[in-house]
Amino acid sequence: MKINIVFRFAIIISILMGTTTLSALDIPFSDSEVKHPDNQITDLVRVNPPDSLNCPLETNTWLWHDGKNLYLQIEAEIDENFEIGNYTNYDIYPGADYFRIQLITDPKSYYAYGFYTYPFENKIDFIRTSSLSKDKTWNSNYEYTSSFNDTLWTVSMKIPFKDLRFFGNPPYNWKIILTRYTRYNKQSFSKPFLITKMGKDYFHKALDIIIDHPIEKNKNFYIRPHTIFTYDLKENETSFDEENIGFDFSFNPSFSTKFKLSFFPDYSDVPMDNVKDIYNSKYPPSYNENRYFFIEDFNILGVGNFLFDSRKIVQPKYALKFTSNAENYSFGFLSSLDKETEGASDDMFNIIAFKPVYNKFRLQTTLLNRMNLDGTYHNEVLHLEPTWEFNRNHFIWIDMNLSYIDSLDSTNYPKKGYYGKIGYNRRNKDFYFSISAQQMQKDYAVDMGKIYEDDFYGWNINTYYSKDINNYFFRELNATINLSEEIDNQTNILLERYSYLNVELETNYNLKFDLDYVHVKEYFNNKYFNKHRTGFRTTWDKFNWFVLHLGINDIENINYYPLFDSYNGINLQYGLSGTISKYITYGFFADKSIYHDIPEHPEVDDEYWIGNFDLNFNITNKISLNNGLRYDNYEYDTKSEYIGYFSNFSWEFKKACYIYCGYKTSLDKIVNAYQEDYQKFYTKISYNF
Repeated sequence: MKINIVFRFAIIISILMGTTTLSALDIPFSDSEVKHPDNQITDLVRVNPPDSLNCPLETNTWLWHDGKNLYLQIEAEIDENFEIGNYTNYDIYPGADYFRIQLITDPKSYYAYGFYTYPFENKIDFIRTSSLSKDKTWNSNYEYTSSFNDTLWTVSMKIPFKDLRFFGNPPYNWKIILTRYTRYNKQSFSKPFLITKMGKDYFHKALDIIIDHPIEKNKNFYIRPHTIFTYDLKENETSFDEENIGFDFSFNPSFSTKFKLSFFPDYSDVPMDNVKDIYNSKYPPSYNENRYFFIEDFNILGVGNFLFDSRKIVQPKYALKFTSNAENYSFGFLSSLDKETEGASDDMFNIIAFKPVYNKFRLQTTLLNRMNLDGTYHNEVLHLEPTWEFNRNHFIWIDMNLSYIDSLDSTNYPKKGYYGKIGYNRRNKDFYFSISAQQMQKDYAVDMGKIYEDDFYGWNINTYYSKDINNYFFRELNATINLSEEIDNQTNILLERYSYLNVELETNYNLKFDLDYVHVKEYFNNKYFNKHRTGFRTTWDKFNWFVLHLGINDIENINYYPLFDSYNGINLQYGLSGTISKYITYGFFADKSIYHDIPEHPEVDDEYWIGNFDLNFNITNKISLNNGLRYDNYEYDTKSEYIGYFSNFSWEFKKACYIYCGYKTSLDKIVNAYQEDYQKFYTKISYNF
C-alpha cells in the first residue's frame, strides 16, 4: 500500500514538473499565416527589474516559416503610455516602445542575431556577441509592417533565412528570445526569463525551437555597384576616374559560408568622426569601424583592434573575405590591398583563421600578415588563444602571439618577438571577475594592429558587480574596479600602475548618476608622475525632447611635450539631446578643459573647448538629411581653432538602393586667419541587384 502511494505521488510530481518545463516549440511550415496555440509564445515575464512578474499587457506571438523566411505575427495590448517615437536612419534608436527578437542558430558559438520592431517601422538589427554586447554594424534584409490603434499594436515580420548562418540538416534545433520594452516606465519583459548577467547561460537557456521542414538553399547573390562624382570647391576640380566606380559583391556558397568582394569601395557617405579630446595625448585616437566590407555577423577571425585595426586600411583598392563555420570549427580568410595615399602606403593585409571547438574547449588560431608589393618588407603574427570552460561560466585561457618582421631597407632586421597573456574569468548572476598576467618582448611587432608600448610584463584584475536594487528611489547599481601594473623587462622598474573605480546608479525618476576615480602612477622622462581624474556625471531624460547631460571632472594630467610635467585642472561636460518631433532630432555635446598652473608657452594651451553638434531631419525612415558641426579651439604651434561641417542627404529609393548627396568642409585657424583644409561636394549612387 505504501509503495502504491509513493508511486502515485511520484507520478503527480513528474506531471507537475512537466508542466513547468519549457519544451521545444515546433515551427510549422506554411505559405500562409498560422495562428494556433502550438506555435504561440505568450506569458512574458519582467526581466528589468528582474522579478519575473507577468507582463500586465497581453502579448502574443505566432511563428511559422515557408522554407525561405521565418514569419512572426505579434499582437500586443497597449495603453495610454504607449510611446511611438520618431523617424530615424537605419540602426538609430527612435525613443519608443519596441519588440526584440533574438535567434540563436548555433548555440555552441555563443552569438545571436537580433531584430527590433518599432511603431514607425524603424529598423535596427545586430549581433549579440559572446561578450553579451550588441554589434549593430551587421545588417540584414528583415522586413516588417506595424500598425496600432488605442488598444492594440500589431506587427507582421519576415526574417530571411538566407541572412542567417547555420549548418546541418533538418530538424534544425535553434533557440529564440522574445523581449518587449515599455519606454514609459523603462521595463522589459521576456520569454523566457533571461538577463545578460547570466553570461553564457543567456544563450544556453533561450527557448528551444525546431524547424522540421528543409530550408531552401539560397546563394544570396548580392551585387551593389556604385559610382561617385566629387567636386573639390577649394581647387575648383572635378574628380571622376576609374576609381570612382566600384562595387560590393557577396554570396553564400552554403548556409554556413559567406564570400565578400569589394573593388574601390567608397565611404563618402560616412559622416565625420566626432572630435575627441586628444590634446597632448600620449596615444593616437581610435575610432570604430563602420565600413560595409569589414563588418561580419560574428568574429570568425578571432582578433580585435590590438592585433588587427581595420582603420589602418585607409582606402582599399580591393578587399575580399571568406568565412565558414560548422558544428566543431570555424574558418576565415581576409585579404586587402591599400591604395598609396598621403596617410598610407600601398601595403597588402592578409588574415587566415581557424578555430576548432571540442565540447568546452576551443582554440582560436589566426595568422596575420602585412607586406608591401615589392617584397622589401613584411610582418607576420601568429595568434593562438586556447580557452577551456572547466566549469559552468569559469574559464581559463591563454593568449599567445608570435611575431616576425623583416625589412630589406634596414640592417636591424629581421626581428622576432612574442606577447603572451594567461588568465581566468568567472561570472555569476551579479558578479564578474577576471585576473590575468602578461609579458611583451621588446622586438614584438604587429604593424596591422595597435601597440603603443613594449618590453614589459604585468598583471590585471578586473571586477564588475551589478545589482538590481528596485527600492523607492534607486533602481540599479553597477560597480567596476580595474587594477593593473606594467613593469620593465630589463630593469624591473614600475612603468605604470593603473587604478580605476566606477559606480553607476540608475533611479526610478529618470536620473542616472555616474561616479568614477582614476589614478595612474606613470614613469615618464626618468621620473614618476601621478595622474588622476575624479568625475561625476548625471543624465536626466524625463522628456524626449530635452535630455540633459552634465559632468564635472577634477583632473591632473601630464604634458608630455614640451613641458614634461603634470598640471591640475578641471573638465566640464555639457550635453543636450532630444526629439523635437517625429521628423527632427538633435544632439549637442561640449567639453571645456581648464588647467590652473600651466606656464605660458606658444605650443601649450591652458583652456580650450571641444564640441560636436548634430541636427537630423528624417522625412521618413528612408529619406534623411543629417548635418553635423565639429569644433575645437586648443592651440598648438600656429594652429588655434578647427571647424568641420558636413551635410549628408540619403534616399533609399528602392530596397537597398540609395542616392547620396553631401558636402564636407574643414577649416583651421592658423596665425589668426582661417584656412580651408578641404571643401568638397559629392553625389553617390548605389544600386542593389
